[in-house]
Amino acid sequence: MSEVLEVAKALSRSTDQELERIIGIRLMPSGNFKDFFDFATALLKPQNLKGAVAGLTSKQILAFSNLIDGSSEATDQASLEVLAKLYLVQKKNSDYIPLESASTIFKALTNKKLISAIKDQSQVSSGFAQEPGVVDPLAGIGAFETVQALTELVLELEQRYVPEVGRGGVGLAELKRLASFLGREVDYARKIYALAQMANLVVLHQKRWRVGSSYQEWINAETQDRWLHLASSWLKIIGPESAADLAEEINLDKAISRNFPLATDGITSHVTNAISLAELIGLTAASRPASWFKPLMRGELTKAKKLIGLELPKVVNQLVVQADLTLTSTGPLDTETELKIRRFADIERIGVASSYRMSALSLSYGMESGLTAEQIKETLTRLSGRALPQAVEYLINETKTRFGRLVVKEKGSGALICAKEPILLTAIMNHSELKVLGLERKDDFCLATRFDQEIVYYQLREAKFTAIAVDSQDKPIVSFRKTTDLAKTSSLSHSIQADIKRWREHDRRMGENPVGDDILRSLELAIKNKAVIHVTVKDKKLKREFKLLPTSLANGRLRAKDKQADCERVLPITSIVSVGLDI
Repeated sequence: MSEVLEVAKALSRSTDQELERIIGIRLMPSGNFKDFFDFATALLKPQNLKGAVAGLTSKQILAFSNLIDGSSEATDQASLEVLAKLYLVQKKNSDYIPLESASTIFKALTNKKLISAIKDQSQVSSGFAQEPGVVDPLAGIGAFETVQALTELVLELEQRYVPEVGRGGVGLAELKRLASFLGREVDYARKIYALAQMANLVVLHQKRWRVGSSYQEWINAETQDRWLHLASSWLKIIGPESAADLAEEINLDKAISRNFPLATDGITSHVTNAISLAELIGLTAASRPASWFKPLMRGELTKAKKLIGLELPKVVNQLVVQADLTLTSTGPLDTETELKIRRFADIERIGVASSYRMSALSLSYGMESGLTAEQIKETLTRLSGRALPQAVEYLINETKTRFGRLVVKEKGSGALICAKEPILLTAIMNHSELKVLGLERKDDFCLATRFDQEIVYYQLREAKFTAIAVDSQDKPIVSFRKTTDLAKTSSLSHSIQADIKRWREHDRRMGENPVGDDILRSLELAIKNKAVIHVTVKDKKLKREFKLLPTSLANGRLRAKDKQADCERVLPITSIVSVGLDI
């Protein structure tokens, strides 16, 4: 029996929690797999095996080496159990058997000199104790800035159209835009996107970056809970066993080279990917672990959350409203206030004390999402503690008056841009950034385009036109994103739990009521892997079962060896009603 089928068998018998763990640690895109066989095939691909082996700890490397050499020791038991959960070895009863494909990769990455060096290095002390009084404040600020940056990213995706560039990439212009708000370099913005993906805050769908499944939970949470969500996502990638090995370390960089000797820059592993993000998450400062690092590594999440809470900047509820239309906070705002401000003001600079700017466009968005001009004024007056500057009053009143003068309607396979002022449509027609929409005059008050409503809406906003999206009744769509992004992303199969459920349903359907190409797929899989199958054949009203070793498919017929009757059978595929792999 092939290794693919052996692993598929083990996967199908695993619990949902075990499957989530292997998906996270092995960095598997679960949404790409149709069933457990696809997943098993991906796990055993050389590149993926190389990443898994590269992420092994020193103890696990020694245990794997001893297993291959047939010299396993009692102390290897815990590490062998981890190797089995990583699907690098098979566990049969109480015996551990290395997968041939994994052994091949392991031997290619290691040698006797390296194994000997690992044994010698395991006796080396970890060094001096950390200094929490120095490390914690720096790590706390780092964590706070990262949480703010992630919040900024998802709020940006809520209001803007960010396309995919290349294969799963983000455009340089978008990275520069995010970096400018954060006051950081482009590489920092790129890492923020990586963190957001890791924490399920963003997702790629239909060539566009959108908010992910954890978005709403993140937005509604306080800073400490947001950090805990981020740290917990990171911990899942590291894995509990590797985390336990790191818990006592005092310098993460040195710990990686010692505990993960194969995790080099030349080999992509879950460890190299995750460790590079540890500093951003605020787990370390200059590679020195913060006081909450150890409890987090031990799974003591509540304790870790409490410790970092002592170092996070305290929230305030105060704004300085200026006549130049800027809003400046005197410290980090609480979640509820921050979200309300972001509904009608754009961020200029994010930090412990952030600055925002109001414009007709940002106020229009706030009104789209359900806010009234009076509510915006009341919020600003309450937070500033004084009367609003005249310029601010004027802008809010003017935006209220002009709100809805430019609308985007859905129209068949395209959209309409309609305005009460024909001169406004002329300005849109002549705008260089909107030429890509291929606009055509429909009449004096509307322009037509083949692009859908969502794209047109975002394009107009990017060009600084205060357009609003309306439904079939010409009513503003309250928060345009909520009727599109969240509805679409919530129905995506990018959720790991949804993917696992889909695989199990596929397994059940194959045994009870296969549809479409399920039978043909199973037969091809069995032939490829030289697997024995149980076949149910319906002949008129009778059903017969055979235990077969399929050899070929041709002209709509299956040729196979009957294992029980010791003969060859040729069966029409149309008469086969179910196929069960004997794995």
